[in-house]
Amino acid sequence: MRLPIVAMAALSAIPEQSTPPLSTTNELPEKSTPPITVAQTHHPSALRNRIPVLKAILKLLPDSDRWAGDALEVASGTGALLEVLAPAYPQLSWLPSEYVPAETASPEEQWAKHGKIGLRSGLDELANIDLSLQAFKNVKPARSVDLSLEWTKSFNSNSLSLVVCSNTLHITPWACSGGLFKGAGDLLEDGGHLIVYGPFKLHGEFVGEDGGAGNEKFDAKLRSTNDAWGIRDVDDLVELAADRGLAYRGKTKMPANNYLLHFQKISSTLRMLACIYP
Repeated sequence: MRLPIVAMAALSAIPEQSTPPLSTTNELPEKSTPPITVAQTHHPSALRNRIPVLKAILKLLPDSDRWAGDALEVASGTGALLEVLAPAYPQLSWLPSEYVPAETASPEEQWAKHGKIGLRSGLDELANIDLSLQAFKNVKPARSVDLSLEWTKSFNSNSLSLVVCSNTLHITPWACSGGLFKGAGDLLEDGGHLIVYGPFKLHGEFVGEDGGAGNEKFDAKLRSTNDAWGIRDVDDLVELAADRGLAYRGKTKMPANNYLLHFQKISSTLRMLACIYP
């Protein structure tokens, strides 16, 4: 598949040295943290994953050179993924977001307490994201989003063309998975897209090139860190999606035993017809 011109330019603009070699497994952050002298540092896994994620998204969604609308990234972290999504989709107006905990944590504790990776120093949670993405004219100031709450109240219903959420559902309580799909169902316009990336189980089984052993070990580490965390099953997410008017369009196999899941908002007319003619 030939990539659109703007998307090719976005990919070529990423320095080779900024993207570490692909890992074959999911990894927990190292316990020790090196000294930093900048406001923030993207985690190596975020840099490894973002180009494969972008390439997969480009194959699934409308023409990146012409597709216009509003897009939300849920849980932007330090902004690593949006650094490639924003230039690849220049006609979309992007809104980054992040969970802002009431209790801050030191760099050494941010993973165990809040599931956050990458380093932040000297600025608040949202200011770090804004600093990372300030060069992109199609990116708005970051907004606080807590998926465990009624987070959509400050948004307009049926106003978004795209919602993207990566590496979040396995490091949040199950209620946040429900919150993501409920919110996407409310905020996406008819035909709008939801992209969810991360490690998942398939039909109750851990999967991967190693037969699932790596993700099973990763899941055990997640649950030992926080018993509300864990790798989610695609079947359960598809059920959540259906309850919110989101059709499951399929999955894309990704590096490091991950998948990219694609959902699309069903039009209100089709939902009505489905109720009349089940």
